[in-house]
Amino acid sequence: MPTWLTRVLLFLSSYLPLTIIFFVLYSDKQFWLGLSALSLGLIGFLGLLVLLRWERDFSPIQVKVHSVQRKDGEAMSYIVTYFIPFLAIPFSDWQQAVALSTFLIVLGILYINSNMIHINPMLNLMGYHIYELTLEDGDKRSLVTKRRIRQNAQLSVIVLGEEILMEKPS
Repeated sequence: MPTWLTRVLLFLSSYLPLTIIFFVLYSDKQFWLGLSALSLGLIGFLGLLVLLRWERDFSPIQVKVHSVQRKDGEAMSYIVTYFIPFLAIPFSDWQQAVALSTFLIVLGILYINSNMIHINPMLNLMGYHIYELTLEDGDKRSLVTKRRIRQNAQLSVIVLGEEILMEKPS
């Protein structure tokens, strides 16, 4: 199961595209704000890459899929928060910066505590897909994988978090 730090890094990586947008929008007038945002996104993305490399060392467990449903669309609902920089928040005073920071912190806490690490646009951009599985024992789990999964498949997976599995690469 990922640690709190791992979940934070995954949250930050999910916002890498947004931090790039912030950097572009604010680098002229508020360079340090733009650079800070970009740095957080890059730290998270590098953390995601380390996690994906690190997971190869875990011992997998075997599960049998009873039914499967693709959930890649969940990442699209997450993208809605990417419209924030286009609201033309000028950051001309500290109140606007505090308001947006508060929103992003609350969003981060919800993301981390809800164990939503699988809803990450960067995973989708890297070729991963999200499935909701019902296992042979009746348990429901989310699966992160790079391939198409079918009913009755036998999978070799590692546990990323509560109810979240990642297929172990062959």
